[in-house]
Amino acid sequence: MRGRSVIAIIIFFLTFTLCNSVEAAWEWQNPLPQGNILNNIWGSSGENIFSVGENGTILHYNGSTWSAMNSGTNNALNCVWGNSPDDVFTVGDGGTILHYNGSGWDAMSSGTTQKLNGVWGSSSNDIFAVGNNGTILHYNGSNWVQMNSGTTENLYAVWGSSGAKVFAVGRHTILKFDGNGWTFSGIGENVNYKTVWGSSENNVFFAGTNSDKILHYDGNNWTKIASGASAGFNVIENICGSSGSNAFAVTIYGETLHYNGVSWSMMSNISPNSLRGVWCGSGTNAFAVGDWGSIFHYNGRIWSEMSNSTTYFGFYGIWGTSASDVFTVGAYGKILHYDGKNWNEMSSGTSNGLTDVWGSSGVDVFAVGSHGTILHYDGVNWGAMKSGTTESITSVWGSSSNDVFALCFFHSILHYDGTEWRTMYTFSSSDLHDIEGFSADDVFAVGNSGTILHYDGTSWSQMISGTTSDLWGLWGRSGNDVFAVGYRWAWGGTTAYTILHFDGTSWNEITSGTGFGLNSIWGNSGKDVFAVGNNGTILKYDGTNWSKMTSGTSNCLEDVWGTSASNVFAVGIGGGTILHYASPSTP
Repeated sequence: MRGRSVIAIIIFFLTFTLCNSVEAAWEWQNPLPQGNILNNIWGSSGENIFSVGENGTILHYNGSTWSAMNSGTNNALNCVWGNSPDDVFTVGDGGTILHYNGSGWDAMSSGTTQKLNGVWGSSSNDIFAVGNNGTILHYNGSNWVQMNSGTTENLYAVWGSSGAKVFAVGRHTILKFDGNGWTFSGIGENVNYKTVWGSSENNVFFAGTNSDKILHYDGNNWTKIASGASAGFNVIENICGSSGSNAFAVTIYGETLHYNGVSWSMMSNISPNSLRGVWCGSGTNAFAVGDWGSIFHYNGRIWSEMSNSTTYFGFYGIWGTSASDVFTVGAYGKILHYDGKNWNEMSSGTSNGLTDVWGSSGVDVFAVGSHGTILHYDGVNWGAMKSGTTESITSVWGSSSNDVFALCFFHSILHYDGTEWRTMYTFSSSDLHDIEGFSADDVFAVGNSGTILHYDGTSWSQMISGTTSDLWGLWGRSGNDVFAVGYRWAWGGTTAYTILHFDGTSWNEITSGTGFGLNSIWGNSGKDVFAVGNNGTILKYDGTNWSKMTSGTSNCLEDVWGTSASNVFAVGIGGGTILHYASPSTP
């Protein structure tokens, strides 16, 4: 009996361990379903649509719901096309080509590292892909083979009426393929052609930037026709249609255009962001995608948004009292509150940009921003406070409700004593970015050129940082265990990140590297520290080493905060990015 009991206990323990060993992961909370830029869209029907974009993003629509697919790459995906529902191709940066077989995406060998921008085919064994530096590839059903394009111009799109009548377009370039080779069309306008689509070989449309016209080819002659888009040089990104009398186009101004068989006209401006891709199954079923995960649907009467975003502008600061009481602030006075399930917009009473938020409790919260903006939340409403300055305020922190500090971008530090805000210190050397403290007499501030200041309860003094990097973020467990992060510009236009640590005696650089900058840092303990930054960068420190986490985005992340090592939020620019890192049991 005892032996069987022991076995049962072991089995239970193993089952419990396996069921609870699912690792925490970063997931989108705003926008939804995600906030990466979507570059293109294609479908075999209204119930089988694919959209691709930055950071290896692939979304699928089944007629009712958009869901993320695993692409297996972080490279940007720029175009998608399919021969059937279970024979779909997408191309992207670094020569990336992926194929979908109905169950999953697999990487294909392209034989190039050039950025690929467009893909189209006449059948499963006759597919063309085009890209930078005149790259044209052909797939014969077995292998991708490079073709001689005769140009080194970047090519952005490809389309044909058959495998022997294909157009490829790019910078000042329109090429034609006749089944034997590629030749120039003879059109040499100063237009950066981004898209080509036709209903037949005698009805083909070309459009792009540096022109507000659409070029039309009737099989013999080329003519320019008005697009109906807003006047400007950077206009049309994509064209797609279902027939010669039903085609749609989208622009970088968020406009949708329609062709009725006779002329193009503007339908409506549906987005504050650029639209990059469009696909239609009919005149009453069209989809458009664009920046920050924007997805729109046209039902024959109106365009409506399918993606869900509280805002398309950036968030710069986040703070809370618990997992169900979190505040984030951002551009144009946006303030959102998280109740553990949903983010809800709050009325801030200002349109000024907000950069940081902190409170002593959930009913005593401060938000700061541009033009000297300081707001206070009493648990019911946000109200403006008199800051006494018109400078942009970058950061706020306090030891209590009547001992609050705020940094002004141009060198000064403000203090609130529970009654009024006053300037307590002016630092003439560098801009200041972040403030963090552990008591009323142990406060740190960081800024440009390695600036670190310390307040001992009486006066501010400058510390020796040992770096010239601009420092943007601070966090610590105590006054003798403090981290600072930032970056400096390196040769070639890249950034080199910096992480410093203070042990109570001196600041020391504990790690550095190139490729991205760090903007903020937060931790739950000395073994669970998170740093966020440019290009979707998230690093985690385990007490010994820093490792890069998969954030799922290339959007810039501006701030990070959490309640525990398995419940962390990161916010940033690009569609109002809000990411959440949580174990399966965390709200």
